[in-house]
This record gives sequence, C-alpha cells and structure tokens, in this order.
Amino acid sequence: MCQKYCNPGPLNGSAPNLVVVEHDRLGHPHYKCAFNTQACEQLNAWIGGFDSIVKRMTLGNFDWFMHVMLFLHTLIVIEKQAEKRMRSGVDVADEEDEEEVEVEDE
Repeated sequence: MCQKYCNPGPLNGSAPNLVVVEHDRLGHPHYKCAFNTQACEQLNAWIGGFDSIVKRMTLGNFDWFMHVMLFLHTLIVIEKQAEKRMRSGVDVADEEDEEEVEVEDE
C-alpha cells in the first residue's frame, strides 16, 4: 500500500503532491520531492507527545487544540530561525543580495 500511494519517486505523474518537476538555472527539468519528509517526521514526533491529552477530546476540541498547537509551533520555529540568523550575523536582506549576485555572475 505504501509503495502504491506514498512512493516518493513515481515517474508516471501519479503522485503530483509527492513529486514535482523543477527546472534548474539552465532550464533542465528534474524531479524533486514536494515536501520535507524529515520535517514531517519531527513534527509528528512532537505532536505524539500530546497523545495522552488528545485521545479523550471531542472532535471539535481536538481540531481547535491541534490548530492552536501547530500555530504556536510555527511561531516558535520562526523565532528560533530568527535568533539563529542574528547569532550568525547574517541578515535576511544580505542573503537575498548574495543570491542575486550569484545569478548575475553566471
């Protein structure tokens, strides 16, 4: 079942939400995973810590709880990323300028 529905590399177009066609700088197409499976696994492990809390909830409470927890998790991740950038001394604007320079050099 997993091979049929979750195969990360089907080349027949049967899983457009798992594999997408992306073009490199020269315009050559290549296949790429559409999402980060490692990040999904880490998030699922984090959510699994709330198993004892959510298994007794009603459906409405569960939906609300998960929405709030995912929102808070997103805020925490974004904050940690910003702190990491500040500690390394790299500004977001500097990163964008570097990318533009790399493209112009080619």
